[in-house]
Amino acid sequence: MTWHDPSHTGSSIFVNMENFVFALPLISLCSLYAYFKFVPLNIGLSLIGAGIVLYKATTGIKNRAIEKKEEKIANLDENLLRELAADEMIKEERQKKAAAKKKNKADIKAKQRIAAQKKQETRAGRDEDDDDGDLATFVRKSNGKKRN
Repeated sequence: MTWHDPSHTGSSIFVNMENFVFALPLISLCSLYAYFKFVPLNIGLSLIGAGIVLYKATTGIKNRAIEKKEEKIANLDENLLRELAADEMIKEERQKKAAAKKKNKADIKAKQRIAAQKKQETRAGRDEDDDDGDLATFVRKSNGKKRN
């Protein structure tokens, strides 16, 4: 930066951040020396202690506020995820119900097939035993009724 730069106002001591970082140790050393040289010790130490306590209190309050905000955001995120997942959960429940219905229908059909097979087997067994039934129709009991 040149001294004839029109954007230079002249009020800035440190032209850039690099110069400020290099000068910071010297500035802090001079400030501490002047503080302890011109401020009495009992007043200076109490002011430093009060400053530290005040700094700790403000940072603690800020940290608590940040934590509360993060918890709210986390809760909102969880609620949003639950709402978004609710649609998916509803779809999954519908699919489960449909699968359960299909399984139930398959079970009912299987039971009906088993029952039909048992009926066919009993009919086949009856067909073999029909000769006894035919003989019974011709035999009369002592009271004169036909047997079926």
